[in-house]
Amino acid sequence: MKKAFYSLFILAMAAVLFSGCDKNGNPIDPNPGGGGSGDHAELWHYDAPIKGLADIIPAIDGSGNIYFAGQEEGAAGGTSHVISVDKNGKERWSVAFDESSPTHVMVADDKLFFGFGDPVKIYALNTSDGSVIWSKDLSSEYDFDWWPVMAYANHKLYVGSGQLTEGFVFAYNPSDGNELWITRLYDKITISMAVKGDHIYVDQMGSIVCFKDNGSSADSLWSWEEPGKASRSALEGNIAISDNGNIYYRSDQNQMNIISGSTGETITSIVLDETFNNSASSATVDGEGNFYIGNGNMNKFSADGSIVWTSDINAGLINPSFSAAPLIGENGNLYNADLFSLTSVKPDGTLDWMLGTTDGVGNLHVPTMDNDGNIITYATEKGTLYCYKGDGSKLATQGWPKRYGDMGNTSSN
Repeated sequence: MKKAFYSLFILAMAAVLFSGCDKNGNPIDPNPGGGGSGDHAELWHYDAPIKGLADIIPAIDGSGNIYFAGQEEGAAGGTSHVISVDKNGKERWSVAFDESSPTHVMVADDKLFFGFGDPVKIYALNTSDGSVIWSKDLSSEYDFDWWPVMAYANHKLYVGSGQLTEGFVFAYNPSDGNELWITRLYDKITISMAVKGDHIYVDQMGSIVCFKDNGSSADSLWSWEEPGKASRSALEGNIAISDNGNIYYRSDQNQMNIISGSTGETITSIVLDETFNNSASSATVDGEGNFYIGNGNMNKFSADGSIVWTSDINAGLINPSFSAAPLIGENGNLYNADLFSLTSVKPDGTLDWMLGTTDGVGNLHVPTMDNDGNIITYATEKGTLYCYKGDGSKLATQGWPKRYGDMGNTSSN
């Protein structure tokens, strides 16, 4: 149920312990200064009753409204909040829930979709006012106890959940919550999901199963098994999909796999070096199929898995939890929010700019971009949503330019 969620806390705590010194043992300056191009000032911030260590990745709709969910600090089963602010950081609405361990949120078709791990529930809210359109209690209806994984595509809501040793994938009508179909995963559970066209790719903790959505049913097309791995962390395994349908999947802390989306065959597997040992970064993919992984610095690999470059942006900082795959902008720049700083790296791997944040901001977590290309990031330790001025370049629309795919966090393309 909450294993994946609480694993985030454990790894993030490790990041805090590692992030105080550089490779020579010297204290890290929390204000590294600007440098590079342009003005990247804080435009606004919003203080929320949500604190902790887990990443919160906001979703953004076509009007620039921002949505995010999280749980109050220090409560194993405490109050959760789902909040929306407008593009200027002014609160639109805030809704409290008794359930705990919320998922990331998704916005599509004027609805906000998200779930909880305890008990296992899924919700659809009106984006205009936060009112509940429908909800499903999967713990009560199916005796499920696993944190739900969700994706939105084809005007359908896809949900993966289940019990400890067997999982299921559902498709729901997003308008009324009616179940369209259900398929069984038997002895596995779902920890991530991605959708391209009518193909649904389900990560089952070291294996990927591809289903085809037939409308009122789903067929299993193929299954890919991670070679030589008996067990794995539920933190690993965010599925990214290139424009040609290939799957980019980090199955082990030291291995990236490129898999054919049509056949499930391994195209190539890349063994990463020891600098990735403490990194939980998944991949983002550009329009040419190049992919990017974080390990404190940023790393570009070609579509065939060859290393192209490694940036040098962190002065030797080892930062395992927040070394996330970067955003990819339309201008080709790569953006990341990391320990007390925002960074932008040029397409050739050189640093464009680094913005040192002020004391008290704390760690900046996985960012997204708004409709104007400004950078949105939630500092969960502090409980504050920040907006920093970007370069005027929006999120790329080709490839898989951010974790969960796009601005709506729908895990689809």
